Amino acid sequence: MRRIAADRMTIVVTHRLENTKVTDRIIVMEDGRITEQGTYDDQVHGGGVYAELLALSHER
Repeated sequence: MRRIAADRMTIVVTHRLENTKVTDRIIVMEDGRITEQGTYDDQVHGGGVYAELLALSHER
């Protein structure tokens, strides 16, 4: 992904949240509005929807 997206803006839409580890910024949208944004570490430790969904994905 990094090689393909080098020097470009790339938008990744995924349900596999582990895929977002390589991104510079994660934007979480709900009902068409941005509700959270930040780095992977920001989101993981932010206690928001992203962190909740990531925890649920690890339980599977």
